[in-house]
Amino acid sequence: MEIERIKTYVHGLDGHIEGGIPKGSISLICGTPGTMKSSLAYSILHNNAVKDGIKGFYVTLEQEIKSLRQQMEKLKMREIEAVEIVDFDTMMKKIERKPDTNWIQRVGGFVKSAGKERGCELLVIDSLNALYSLTNIENPRREIYHLFKTLRETGMTCLLVSEISPGKAGFSHHGVEEFLADNIIHLDFEKKGGILSSLERYIGIVKMRATNHDTQYFPILYLKDKFTVFGREELELE
Repeated sequence: MEIERIKTYVHGLDGHIEGGIPKGSISLICGTPGTMKSSLAYSILHNNAVKDGIKGFYVTLEQEIKSLRQQMEKLKMREIEAVEIVDFDTMMKKIERKPDTNWIQRVGGFVKSAGKERGCELLVIDSLNALYSLTNIENPRREIYHLFKTLRETGMTCLLVSEISPGKAGFSHHGVEEFLADNIIHLDFEKKGGILSSLERYIGIVKMRATNHDTQYFPILYLKDKFTVFGREELELE
């Protein structure tokens, strides 16, 4: 049975993942600070809205809306109606708070109802680490399982930004996320050169269910208003 897919619109990448991310799946977009995780997640929403008319819902728990928009405008991704951004302060006004508020459950419930109300097909939560910091998590496996269950019930294709501490093994804060997620998209960088060294960013598809994907790590750049990856053929041509 053919699987419906959401294009990443990363030039050169979709061909290596059978056309895109499986529709309705949950992906971790993970990496250390500075690997452009948020920019990639927003780019996927932005391009799907502009090119395919797919509505997106971006929940930012670390940056203010104004700051995020300024960052994306510098990358030539201007504000559009089909991508709605909600920050923590906005949610605080809409979510009923109690002394024992479990913010993981509350945010999960909020995006479920808000996404359905707005007719969104794509969701970004940026980031899981910020979400976890809002609540004292006594049983990570149980709490995260229920969060992922709620996200699946939305029917949206979910992109969850996961911050990795430098030097730490794995792709998520608690580790359980890697097993619950359908897909793991890993962003990394490496210092190249001597005295005048530079950072080169890479992207790898660690896991993507129901997909025959390339396991190569591709150099990734933001060129001419879009993300572009370079495979073996492109590098050999250069």
